[in-house]
Amino acid sequence: MSDESSVKQRLLELAIQTIDESGEPGIRVNQLAESAGVSIPTLYHHFGSREGLIEEAQVERFIRALRRDADALVQQLGKCKTKAELMNAIHQLFKNRKAKGRALTRWQRMNALGATYARPTLAERVVSSHDEVVTNIALALLPFQRKGFIRQDIDLRAVVAWYNGALLGKNLVQISESAIDLAEWDRVFDEAVFAVLFGEFPA
Repeated sequence: MSDESSVKQRLLELAIQTIDESGEPGIRVNQLAESAGVSIPTLYHHFGSREGLIEEAQVERFIRALRRDADALVQQLGKCKTKAELMNAIHQLFKNRKAKGRALTRWQRMNALGATYARPTLAERVVSSHDEVVTNIALALLPFQRKGFIRQDIDLRAVVAWYNGALLGKNLVQISESAIDLAEWDRVFDEAVFAVLFGEFPA
């Protein structure tokens, strides 16, 4: 990594950390530049403005964990040869989703999504990043659909986008004390995914 890209990445990481801890109002360019050991003009050189830095940080907050999970899933799907192996890979995805710390990444994603309100440029970048991830997963699933393992009558990109959107809805159960049973939410969600992809839920 070059010095220039290293400086930009350092500033970006500090901005992400600040938004996670204090929200966007916590972004003060003079403090960030000082913490990164660079001048304010250097920060502006990389991001154009405070708003440019915030936009870059919010896009990264939205897409980082999603892209990492997608890459891992695509790699896992590449090892599958049978329908049973495919279904096991989907089950593993469900297990990973329930791992400790996953709620925080969903909150970061939802917060970044909320930041797109009245920011058309940010909204466009978030949608573009999400579309890229969705397309990569859909392409990894396509060979299984062609083999008849996955239902033929569904649009795989729509399914993956639905999965991501529905998963954000889990925050409504976790935001505070809820009357909804979280384990039951997970069970219903998992069965819904299997019904959409395969028309069945394995015993």
